[in-house]
Amino acid sequence: MPQIDQFLGKTVLRSPVGTRKPHPDHPWKPKEMPSIPQPFSNLPLEGWITQLQQAAQAEDRLRALQAIGSLANPAEIAQSAANSLQDADPMLRALAAKLLANPHSPLATETTARLEFLLNDPDPDVQFEAARTLIRKNSAKDSRAIPTLLAFLDEGETQPLMVASIINLLAANSPIAGLNTTDLLPRLQQRIEHDRGEVREAVAIAFAKWPALCQSLVDQLLPLLDDSEPVVREKIAEAFGQAGLTEEKIQSALKIATQDEDTEVARVATEALQRLQC
Repeated sequence: MPQIDQFLGKTVLRSPVGTRKPHPDHPWKPKEMPSIPQPFSNLPLEGWITQLQQAAQAEDRLRALQAIGSLANPAEIAQSAANSLQDADPMLRALAAKLLANPHSPLATETTARLEFLLNDPDPDVQFEAARTLIRKNSAKDSRAIPTLLAFLDEGETQPLMVASIINLLAANSPIAGLNTTDLLPRLQQRIEHDRGEVREAVAIAFAKWPALCQSLVDQLLPLLDDSEPVVREKIAEAFGQAGLTEEKIQSALKIATQDEDTEVARVATEALQRLQC
């Protein structure tokens, strides 16, 4: 059965250990905002835009921005979201920043400046969404987001699901100006044996993205070839293959992994072993 967990105070569902296919509400895609009924038949788009601009209650403005995010075209979404970045309610600011990450939504210079300002917002959700959008949009200001994200990784109270999201974000969008992978190494190292599978998966994906980082951590990474999560096993096998480390203990571990019960893990391990034996 799925388990209930928390992401910055929001309830999410956690998939059973060892499953490759994520639950529809996969932990690293948390339900950060309340959902609203579909379709939005009680108001036309223009009505939602008016509600966003005029509603006194934050809940009504939030509902309106969610509707706009589902009904409007990218330009209209970008305009409404940009105007909401300065809203008094942090949930609205966070949603506005998140909507601006849409690859089809334009990001004006003024909007980029507002997102940069939100990197110092008192609400961590707002900081995270602003940083994520600056990086996903390959903004000229994306380097300004790096200290904010690394600070989250250094903060002991940061929820595991946010930690996983940050590591995945950095790996997926690399190279990023201002991100030195050697600075990231100790932050990955301390989470290699994390008790949450989502975090270990993110760490393994990062090592597959930057295989050169494996060289100093071989003994710590080898046990991940026997991890309970198949994605962890797959990505560590991939990392070893790309790193070009020909040590006997690595090849022996990969040879065992070629018989993994997960066919994708076995395939990747076989390819990694062949690469090392060339």
